[in-house]
This record gives sequence, structure tokens and C-alpha cells, in this order.
Amino acid sequence: MTNQPDPLDNLPAGDGTPRDGLPPAPESVDFDFPLVSERSREDLEAYGLNMVEDYHDFKQEVLSWLATYGKNPEKGQGLAESTLQSTHYKLEIVFRWLWEDEDAYTTALTPDHADRFIRLLNRSDEMADSSVLHYGKAVQRLFKYQNQIHGTDYDWEPKPELSQATGDERDYLRRTAFKPLYQAALEYNSVKSYHSEMSTEERDRLKTHVSQRLGIPKAEVGPEHFEQANSWKEPSIIAVTLDTGLRPIEVGRASTDWVNLENNELNIPKDESTKNEAHWNCSIKKRTSRVLERWLEERATYDKYNGRNELWLTKQGSKYSSKSCNYLLSRLVDEGNLPIPDHKEITWYSIRHGVATYWANHIGPHHAKEQLRHKSVTTTMKYLHSDAETRNDAAEQIW
Repeated sequence: MTNQPDPLDNLPAGDGTPRDGLPPAPESVDFDFPLVSERSREDLEAYGLNMVEDYHDFKQEVLSWLATYGKNPEKGQGLAESTLQSTHYKLEIVFRWLWEDEDAYTTALTPDHADRFIRLLNRSDEMADSSVLHYGKAVQRLFKYQNQIHGTDYDWEPKPELSQATGDERDYLRRTAFKPLYQAALEYNSVKSYHSEMSTEERDRLKTHVSQRLGIPKAEVGPEHFEQANSWKEPSIIAVTLDTGLRPIEVGRASTDWVNLENNELNIPKDESTKNEAHWNCSIKKRTSRVLERWLEERATYDKYNGRNELWLTKQGSKYSSKSCNYLLSRLVDEGNLPIPDHKEITWYSIRHGVATYWANHIGPHHAKEQLRHKSVTTTMKYLHSDAETRNDAAEQIW
């Protein structure tokens, strides 16, 4: 049996001794809550059972130290039970984001990671500034543990931003960029390369698919025809996101069962909803339904979807994550003709924010709440303060 990796072996080197003469981490403390949440366990099992056990040991060490020294290491005062449990569950979310961001299992959270995580929370459409600060405090407690026990020197503080409700103009995708983004997706990629490694059955299915699309005999289909037949995967992802403001995690979770072509809807069941509170029936354009129908036909030709119900998979056959969604968006922005100023920092959430802004200002906040799957209409209302286009129109019409 090989030794399991030290969960902190890729942290900056330290002498491994506690700071200021404090004793080492205490003996394991018994907790009344699971050290690895069910959701974290599911994510970790994708990397292997060893990772579940390794993460459990890591959390046991961290929480035991916080229970003993987390409030004041010098005085040997630990966190209150309620604070400890709250910190634990916030760190669960932080680490699930970290694995998705790194596309690998790791427990080595750094200040750079923490900055990116807080920046993501600042951009979230359902995160109050006070909640962002609470996540920041949880990360600070983790860094305090690392500094004392593992010799790191992390002097980090969260950097919350003003919320959109205060009038801050975030970098969201304007409606003028929606059609150019979809156009870029149409031109982005072809079906699988003719020369790619594939089974005989997959090649035969793809030839049939390409011949039907191009209206040529199957026997005549060659490499140039594969290249000519653009894939419908990226256009379907973008079209659905422009209609419903899909979060990155929802792009990854989306399944074929969600697609309701008959009613032009995306039906997200309660147990798959990001907020896990309601069944969502999100409207999609008829044009989007046609794009999805074409993608489902193309999807059926690929071996990697056999036995899987994910609506979209990356080229490597994995679920989409924030990292892969942002990579796709950056490629589309680079290769397309999108009206985006060079100084704008655009991420996948910029699409969601743009969609929410349009729905809130032009359709109405209550319809926007259902379409964007907001927990409360209060969340939706803040987008009424973010649409410069609407304000400009009002200024032109006021006299």
C-alpha cells in the first residue's frame, strides 16, 4: 500500500512547529456533526476513496485545533460550538470550490485562492456583503491554524466589494453582446475530428450524422466534411445560458432529463437545483429548443455519452465547472466580435448577471426571480439598479 499524501505537503515550507511556543494540535475532538458533508463526499469520490479519508483526517485536525485554540491561541481559547460548526460548513463550501477551481483534490488553500473565492462571492447574485465577510472569517481561521501549526505566514483579509444594490456597476455582459456571443459559439467548433481516435461504431454514426446535415451520400463523407459540420454543443450551452442565466455548476449538473422541447422549457428538479428549494421551470426560446434538439441528435453519436445523462461534457469527458465554463467564454470572447471594452473582466457569471439585469428591468422582477431561480425577489430587485441602458433611455424620454 502506498502512503497517502500529506494534505499540506504543497504548502509553503515551514518548520512544522507551532508558533510562539504553543503546543502541537490537540488530540482529536469528537464532534456532533459529520466532518465530511454528503455533498463533499460525493465530489471527493470522483477522485477516489482515499481522498475522502484524507480530507476527513485533515478536517479532524483543523477543527480539533480550532476547538482548542481558534479564538485565542495565546490563551488557549477555542471557538464556541456554534461558531465552530458554522466555520466547518463554510469551509466545506470553500474546499468544494477549490477542487472545482483546481480540477483536482487538494487541501492547500492559499491567499490567492481565497482572493478568487471572495471575488466570486462578491459577484454572486444572492450573497449579501455580511455573508461574504462570514466566509472570509472562516478562511482566516483556517489560515490561523496553518500559520500556527504548519509554519505558513498568511496575513490575509477578505476584500468585500460594494453590493450592486448600492449602485456599483459590475462587469456584466450587456444585451448588445448576447447575439455576438451566440454567433461566436456557432462558429467555435466542429464535430469530432475525422482523424480522432474513435470506435468503428462512433465513426459510422458520425458519418451518418454529417451526411444528413450536409445532404451528401454517406460514402462520400470525408475529413473536410467533418470540419465543415459545426458542433451544436457550444451554441446550445450559450443559448440556454442566455435564456436562463445558468450558473457554472448548473451547466455541469444539467441532464437530458431537464430538456422539455415540447413546452420550450428547462425543467430543473428540486434535488438538482443549486439552492435545493424548489422545482424550476425555466422558459427557453423556440430557437433554443431547436438548437437543443440538434445537439441531442449530435450528442447521440458520441461514445463518451453512452450510459451518461449529462447534457454536456467537456472534450475530456468531464462535467463542466467554473474553470471550464470560463475557459469556453474566454475563447469565445477572443475569437468573436463582442462589444466588450478591454478593461472589463468578464466571467461566466457576467452572462448570468447580464441576463438577470435584462429580465429585471424589461420583463419585471417577479418573472425574473422565477427565470433566474432566485431564492427571494429581494435578490432580483438589486438588478433594477444596474442597467445603464434603461437609465439612458429614461433620460432621453424625460423631456
